[in-house]
Amino acid sequence: MMSRYKTACGYLTVYMTMTLAVLLSLCMTMIEGARRSAMRMEAELITDTAMRSVFAEYNRELMKQYNIFAIDSSYGTTVSGIDEISGHFRDYMEKNYSADVVMPWLGYRDLIGAFPEEASADSITYLTDGSGRIFRECAISAIKDDYGLAAAEQLLDWVSSAELTAADSMDVCGDMNREADGVLNEAESERGRRESERSGQQAAYEQACITAEENGEELPEPPELTELPEEYSSPVSRVSESAGTGILGLLVDDPDNLSMRELDLNGIISGRMEDGCINAGTQDQTAREDGIIEDAVSKALFVEYLMRYMGRYGDSNEDDALWYQIEYLIAGKSCDVQNLNSIALRIMTIRAGMDMIYLENDGNKKAEAQVLAAAICTACMIEWMTPVLTHVILLAWALIEARYDTKTLLAGGKIPLVKDSSSWHCDLDSALSGTWNENEEAHSEGLTYRDYLRIFLYFTGTEELTIRAMDIIEADIRLSGGNSNFRIDACAVSAEFEAVISSSFGSRVSIRRRFGYR
Repeated sequence: MMSRYKTACGYLTVYMTMTLAVLLSLCMTMIEGARRSAMRMEAELITDTAMRSVFAEYNRELMKQYNIFAIDSSYGTTVSGIDEISGHFRDYMEKNYSADVVMPWLGYRDLIGAFPEEASADSITYLTDGSGRIFRECAISAIKDDYGLAAAEQLLDWVSSAELTAADSMDVCGDMNREADGVLNEAESERGRRESERSGQQAAYEQACITAEENGEELPEPPELTELPEEYSSPVSRVSESAGTGILGLLVDDPDNLSMRELDLNGIISGRMEDGCINAGTQDQTAREDGIIEDAVSKALFVEYLMRYMGRYGDSNEDDALWYQIEYLIAGKSCDVQNLNSIALRIMTIRAGMDMIYLENDGNKKAEAQVLAAAICTACMIEWMTPVLTHVILLAWALIEARYDTKTLLAGGKIPLVKDSSSWHCDLDSALSGTWNENEEAHSEGLTYRDYLRIFLYFTGTEELTIRAMDIIEADIRLSGGNSNFRIDACAVSAEFEAVISSSFGSRVSIRRRFGYR
């Protein structure tokens, strides 16, 4: 009996040994699997944390002034690029894996034993990529949160106006001067012809008298000489003298206090782009399916962004590089006063065209001009030029009315886009004398100077507008503390990171992530 029990215990011992070996292998496999899963989970969490930490270092002034989130890859230094961002990413990865940071009270590593073997940013997108298309998309996204589509729809209504389109293509001042010169030439030519004819008649009479005396005949009767016209005096001469260069002094109340600030165009992004000396991103932008389509609405939204975040005449910041920033976006000149003068002339041109359209359709005012033109042409014996001189007088009238409109707009007033008899200001006499009533009550409805800037921005080329906007942003940010080396082509909005995590137990994990503000 004792022998039989001992044999059974022996079988049990062998069975348990074999079973425990299998169970132990299973447990060790499960522990290794758990270790690898924990390692991957830890790697993903730390990688995501490192990426978020990198993008938490956005430029504060860029966000504060222009509501644009982007990493300044120079970090306040003169060196920028993907290597700098990679360095920050690697630093965050190493810190999160450091035992001194994670478990400073332990003298050994955790059971995972992982460490970052490689950590870098492989590709990047800058604000200036696509000739500034990335910046434009960021700006449109920012303004959508503030305004929605209402302001953009209003702008699209204005720019689609048939009257505005027609007025923008007119050259009232040029047409007036050309046609006025034509009337003057006709008047001088007619007077010269008559004087020549009169001289011929006088010479023929004198010769006839000489012949009669030689033949002892009676002197002939004096002929009826050709009548001479009056000397022509242009009714629009004062208007011509006041038009053209230097018009800004006639349109603002304090021309001596206008900003004379200038921008060094060679030292900012537009100059570097011309020289091909900018950072270029390496991410494939064509692969994005959520990009903003370049259409009328997106252009209008971009215009609203610029109007919201940049200064202009009458609403400027003394700390900005330029005071008249919107005017620079449209005109593109380096000096504030030159940009403002360009905008004033353009508004005056538009208003002159709109006012001319109204005069052409106002029978009473057209009749006034026709009566005056007929009187002048009759006195100068060039009656066939009456329609031309009528048109010249209407052009001069529209130009003076436009000058009044422009001055009102620059002073902060409103002018209806399309006028009627109640909103017309200058009479014919004051127009031809180059004066108007300064004390008339301002209009309560119509477009403001700001609205005309919005229209001009919309008509400016998108790429040209984008580059000039980046000029303004770069120049302004450089004036803030700690940003003297700021470059907008060093500002990244997205990047693709790669991290290779190894373990002292032999495991290895590779992670690739794309992260950004877009």
